[in-house]
Amino acid sequence: MSDAANNNASNSTTEIISLLQGSTLELALAAWLAAKSKRSNSAKTAHAYRETIQQFRAALQKSGLDLDGPSAALALVAQEWAGWSATPDKQVEAATYNQRLAILSSFYNYARKQGLLNGENPIGRVERRPVQSYAQAHALEYSEVKARLAAIDRTLPEGKRDHVLLSVAIQTGRRLSELASLRRGDLHLSSDTGKITLHWRRTKGGKTMSDTLTPTTSRALLEYLSAQYGTELGTLPKDAPVWVSRSRRNPGEALGIQAIADICQRRLGVSKVHSLRHTFARAMEDAGAKVSDIQARLGHTNLATTGRYLAALKKAENQHSEALAKLFGLE
Repeated sequence: MSDAANNNASNSTTEIISLLQGSTLELALAAWLAAKSKRSNSAKTAHAYRETIQQFRAALQKSGLDLDGPSAALALVAQEWAGWSATPDKQVEAATYNQRLAILSSFYNYARKQGLLNGENPIGRVERRPVQSYAQAHALEYSEVKARLAAIDRTLPEGKRDHVLLSVAIQTGRRLSELASLRRGDLHLSSDTGKITLHWRRTKGGKTMSDTLTPTTSRALLEYLSAQYGTELGTLPKDAPVWVSRSRRNPGEALGIQAIADICQRRLGVSKVHSLRHTFARAMEDAGAKVSDIQARLGHTNLATTGRYLAALKKAENQHSEALAKLFGLE
């Protein structure tokens, strides 16, 4: 956790202690913010949660209410407030509207679970707006990805890490949260092929998925981990993070979601890591993969998915991995 996030968590804990004998509502707020600060591992995320709840509370108080008011009234205010835009002529995006409600809902779920507030979660009454899936994400041009990856100075420890991190992301199509949660215990090195298989145990929907890296990327990952930890892969504890911060503020800690997004922005010029997932999907298609193969690699499954697709989910080897590596100059 960064120093800023640590300070936020420490301040929140102090608030909790001072409020133990005070207002239950204030205690619920302080405890929820402390929990979110610790879990997010990001000072920016913790700040966003604090700002959101404070702004909503201010809107409530203008109506003579507070966070523990009647559910129906809270829901109506939440619905209006979540759709508020600083620019009168511009409607707030559906994703922003839903995100605001999600943060508020998180507070009420936490407070009820801890027995600090009673009754239903009022935000459950508010309908979410339909979102065009990944509307802001787009597939990158292969030549641009290739050039930007080649420009990373891999003689530097940070460059070595960033290059292999982005290589893994673009060759597997994994989600940002899945990349951030990768640990040493999720890596398996084959003594026969020298390839590393990554086991993703924290995927959307609870599935465990696997991706076998190309020999080149496997070697790059081993070299990075050896340089980072100064030891062989097999001697590392299973909970050791794969992607490690090298900043002065939090050296040695696992890179959080925002830190990985920042690397993507700095190295590839895109702030949406999901763009790499789109790029992976398009590259798979251009490499000749069937739609069913692409769905399987991405982990997109539902009740209508056939047994053939479900079986493909269990496979670690991607027969198109070498073609993808060639597209991005990673062979």
